[in-house]
Amino acid sequence: MKKKFGFLLILFTFILTYICWLFVQPLSSIPSARQYSQLVAGMALVGFALVNFISTRNPILEKCFNGLDKSYIYHKYLSIISLILVIMHTQLLDAGGKPERSLAIAQNLSKGARNSGHIFKTFGSISMYLFIGLVILALIAKKLNYERWKLIHKIMFIPYIIGIIHYYGSSNYAVFGLDSFSIFLNIINFIGIVSVIYSIFIYETSSFKYKFTIEKLELVANSMIEITGKTLGRSMEFLPGQFAFLKLPGKENNFPSHPFSISQAPKKGEIQFTIKALGDHTGKLLDTLKVGHEFLVSGPHGKFNYITGSKKQIWIAGGIGITPFRSFYQSDIPEDYSIDFFYAFNNKEEGAYIEEIMKLPKRNNLRVHLLNSKEEGFLSGEKIIKYVNKTDPVDVYFCGPKPMREILKKQLKENQLNIIDFHYDNFQFK
Repeated sequence: MKKKFGFLLILFTFILTYICWLFVQPLSSIPSARQYSQLVAGMALVGFALVNFISTRNPILEKCFNGLDKSYIYHKYLSIISLILVIMHTQLLDAGGKPERSLAIAQNLSKGARNSGHIFKTFGSISMYLFIGLVILALIAKKLNYERWKLIHKIMFIPYIIGIIHYYGSSNYAVFGLDSFSIFLNIINFIGIVSVIYSIFIYETSSFKYKFTIEKLELVANSMIEITGKTLGRSMEFLPGQFAFLKLPGKENNFPSHPFSISQAPKKGEIQFTIKALGDHTGKLLDTLKVGHEFLVSGPHGKFNYITGSKKQIWIAGGIGITPFRSFYQSDIPEDYSIDFFYAFNNKEEGAYIEEIMKLPKRNNLRVHLLNSKEEGFLSGEKIIKYVNKTDPVDVYFCGPKPMREILKKQLKENQLNIIDFHYDNFQFK
């Protein structure tokens, strides 16, 4: 139920929109198709407002969606659904034809009012076509770097604001009336507009409230750099397995905000990230970072926490996915837990913290299995069940590449491993 709360909240919001619409009357007699077009438009506004609220990364999203990363899955599909609703709204308007107006209303309509109505209708078309173009561009831009996608996302506020203007200028309902539909949509639109303003113009300056200076830099594997920061002010409290957004100010590094798992157990006055050079910005870090540089952090985020799982667990790390598990095994694992930890890496040069892991004190509650893929082949479900009793109910915690995750989920299911839940962070903030 906890994991579905966010979905149920979204569903309830759409149902409430429909219920409110049932009890409102248009200002004049209009065809049924046109009435339904107003309902669909209202639902589109609700959808976009929710999309914008998710973009604020408000702490309440952690509780509603069981992790900020999970909320962005809904962010993506809500955007698509809302755009479809906008298109449906337009089609229903065309099917309904021109609205029939009462004689009194018609007599009070000046030429200027009719022209303004035409302008507001044009605003609706502009908003729709801009949304379609930007959504298509955003889907294509998934193959581009994270920052370019963020820029496209920020531009989305333009068609959204135009759509809001279209609603208030061309609705067949009393938009500032005291009926439940008008009041509800006014609240929704207020939340959406405030969310847009915050996420685009305020978030970057207000959310990164933790400041650190780089105390140590260490290359822990091929193209993997460990950044240890010492707090300059308030220390950030976090749990093992959580992630945060890191940003380096100034022109020298030019590193915009990006999410990374925190790679060590909580330590007062200190934070550590281990970053692999995968894209344009992370690649530059290896050459530009120096001890003494300052960086900013926003967070923490995420519900990737083994303590909340069952007593029997399987941890699976792939490559740079070692980072949250490092914070796990550095913490005090309760004695009543039984954990098999599998760490797969491409080769010896790309395996981070291998020596550290091999020197871990022997524990009855943590059994480590290292797998050099170059020498032993890829980690598979068959290899995992050799070390565990597949009939015992287990929670699986995974961090690594998405293709690896999907293959192992399928293989473990085929091998009939008794999985209670398969936990992972979704870093696809697109």
